[in-house]
Amino acid sequence: MNSVAATSLEPEELKPSNEPLARSIVGDMSALVSPPDVYLKISDMIADNTASAAQFSDVIMRDPSLAARILKLVNSSYYGLQTKVDTVTRAVAVIGMHELSSLVYSMCAVQSFSRISSGVTNMNTFWRHGVYCGLLAKAIATKVNCLNTERLFVAGLLHDVGTLTINSRFPEIAEDSIFRAEGDEAKLVVTEHEALGFDHAYLGGLMLESWHLPGATCDAIRYHHQPKAAKVTTLEASILNAADTLANYSGTGSFAEKIADRDDIPEDICAELELPADFDHDELLEQVDQQFVETIYLLVA
Repeated sequence: MNSVAATSLEPEELKPSNEPLARSIVGDMSALVSPPDVYLKISDMIADNTASAAQFSDVIMRDPSLAARILKLVNSSYYGLQTKVDTVTRAVAVIGMHELSSLVYSMCAVQSFSRISSGVTNMNTFWRHGVYCGLLAKAIATKVNCLNTERLFVAGLLHDVGTLTINSRFPEIAEDSIFRAEGDEAKLVVTEHEALGFDHAYLGGLMLESWHLPGATCDAIRYHHQPKAAKVTTLEASILNAADTLANYSGTGSFAEKIADRDDIPEDICAELELPADFDHDELLEQVDQQFVETIYLLVA
C-alpha cells in the first residue's frame, strides 16, 4: 500500500459496514478480471484431487506461453534447483501439482488484474510490491514451519488487489485517503472504511473468492491488517502482515513513495509467529533480493 509500515489492528476496529457495495463492485469487475480457462481447469483438478500428473501437464501445455514461463520460473533462482527441468511433466514431478498450480494462479492473476484501469496506482510499483511481499511471505512461512508456502506466495502477491479496484473505481476517494493517511497504513485503512464502509483488504478477499482461491488464502488477504480477526487463518494473516511490513521497509519492494523508516514487525505478530526478539530482518531481505529481479521479470513482464 501507499504507506510507511503495516500495522496490526484490533478485530473490532474494522468491521465492514457496506458489504452490499463491496459485493456489487466485485460483480461489476468480474467480466474484466475473470480467470482464464486454463486457470479454471487447473483449479478444478486441484479441487477434485483425482487428476494424474499427465492430465495436469496436458492442460498447461495447451497454453504454450504459460508453459514456457512456468519452465523459466521453475529453473530460476525462485527454486534454485541443481538440475535443469526441461518439460512440464518433469516440472510436475519435481515441484508437485499443488505448488505448480500456485504458479499458474499467480501468472493468470497478474495477467487478469493488470487489465484494471490504473487510476491513481503506479502499476509497476504495485506489482513490485506484490512480488516482493509474496517472496517474503514464502520465506517467513518457511522460517516458521508453516505448511503451503506456495499458497503464502500467492497471498502475498495478490494481497493488495483490492487497492486496484478502489483506486480505479473511486480515484478521488483513493487520493483523499492516501493524503489523509500521511504515509501511515493503519490510517489509510481507516480512511477507506470511513469513505466506503470497507477497506482494500476486505474487498481483495471478496474478489479472490470469486476466483475460487482456497478459503484460507482469501481470509489471509482479507485480514492481513487485522490478523486477530482471521480466527482460522491467524497464522497466515500474521505472515502477510509481517511480509507487508518488511516489504515497505525495503527499498526494492516498498509500495510507498517514502520508504518506511522502521522495520519493526508489530509485537503481537512476532508473538503469533514465535519470532525471536533479535530476528534478523536483513538476512531475510537479502534472501528475497536475490530472487526478486528474476521472479518479477518472469511473472509480470
